[in-house]
Amino acid sequence: MKILVFSDSHGVTDKMETALAEHRGTVDAVIHLGDGAGDLMRCAVPEGAAVIAVSGNFEDFFSAFAPQDYPSERIAEFGGVRILCTHGHRYGVKSSVTKAVARAAEAGAALLLFGHTHRPLDTSEVLPSGEILRIFNPGTAGHGYPSSYGIVEIRDGQILTSHRYF
Repeated sequence: MKILVFSDSHGVTDKMETALAEHRGTVDAVIHLGDGAGDLMRCAVPEGAAVIAVSGNFEDFFSAFAPQDYPSERIAEFGGVRILCTHGHRYGVKSSVTKAVARAAEAGAALLLFGHTHRPLDTSEVLPSGEILRIFNPGTAGHGYPSSYGIVEIRDGQILTSHRYF
């Protein structure tokens, strides 16, 4: 199971198009973590790939002018792994991932995917239950910082994550 993860594209689609073309034929799902969730819908997503998009603060702001159909978070399951997908702004991820981690634990997730900071992150945390939560931010698929996206592979229940830079 291979998942491409994007966030914070802010209207930029060319980088996502490049990544989608590079992985065409090998992608099972594509996730956009907000602040440009609609950008993904303008890209050539591989046929048959599941698509998940959540709203970010960008979508929240513009929803006052044009209604958005993106939830603030989604729980998905791929390859037997439960994933919490969120932009992260509602959990204050720019200062700490503590609230987002607590929400992921509450949801029974093994993987927390979030954006908002525009900075790639790949780490793990042991939850009070003893379970290990993988925490992953793909960075920004837009301008600023080194642009990047994430690849999540799930093999026999194991979560493998990596960043690719544009």
